[in-house]
Amino acid sequence: MSKIIKAVGMLALTCACLFLTPEAVAAVKPEWVRKGEEVMNRKRIGENYTFKVFHTWNVDQSVLQERRFEPLLTYVRETYGADPQSMTMDTIESVETDDVIYRISFKDASGNGVVYAKKVDEYSYFDDFEENEFGFEYYQLYAVSDKNILPVFDNFVIRDNDNGTATALSIIPGVGQIYKGDKLKGFGILGTEAVFAAGAVVSHIKYREYQSNADNGVPVPDSWHSKAISCKVARNILIGSFAGVWIYNILDAAVLPGGSRVIVKRPDGQSLSVTPSTSSAGLALTYRF
Repeated sequence: MSKIIKAVGMLALTCACLFLTPEAVAAVKPEWVRKGEEVMNRKRIGENYTFKVFHTWNVDQSVLQERRFEPLLTYVRETYGADPQSMTMDTIESVETDDVIYRISFKDASGNGVVYAKKVDEYSYFDDFEENEFGFEYYQLYAVSDKNILPVFDNFVIRDNDNGTATALSIIPGVGQIYKGDKLKGFGILGTEAVFAAGAVVSHIKYREYQSNADNGVPVPDSWHSKAISCKVARNILIGSFAGVWIYNILDAAVLPGGSRVIVKRPDGQSLSVTPSTSSAGLALTYRF
């Protein structure tokens, strides 16, 4: 019996270590960071634009902010073969939605060109790497138009998390965490509960078998009775462990934050009217290589 109890205790300790890792405790990355721009492009409703994810890294977070437009401009330059010396960027504002849209003008082999871009979301976090290396990871999600087309951008809504849905899904252990983007914890809970459930079933079967042998007077009934008691104790411990993890799984899904997601909605109007930005912020954003 002691071996069974020790084995169950070690399994429970292992599960606790898994659930309390920094990755499991910290808020997880947004959906578009974890799954990439391909997932976002499948959500796109409008035409003539595409989602692009840009990722930069630096030990100084202020540098990342100062250079935040460089990945976008580099993408435009490399995609259309734009002359770096001719590239400029300013801002325009949507009359209908007050959204700020970036306008990148340039010259390429075919003449003048222009691309419009709208920032959808951004995310940054501090990462501590091996060998005492560390720095800030910075992700940006843009909706970028095709060349020389002013698109009707979809409406983008950032939803931080949906703990209600996650809590309902967590009736099946781990599914709520997977829904919120924490796959490590979700699959850990699901696997742990599967082991506990299987162990409880096996222990119960063995308990019934040994108890039957003891009741029917199979030789050495005291030994059968002792084995039956051991299996019964193991079964009860496993059932208790299953219940404990299941309760933790529901509370975790209901309380801890999950990864945000971008909801793409059809735009209200069929056209987009724009006017040059006259705000100081808009003028300050003019950018030239």
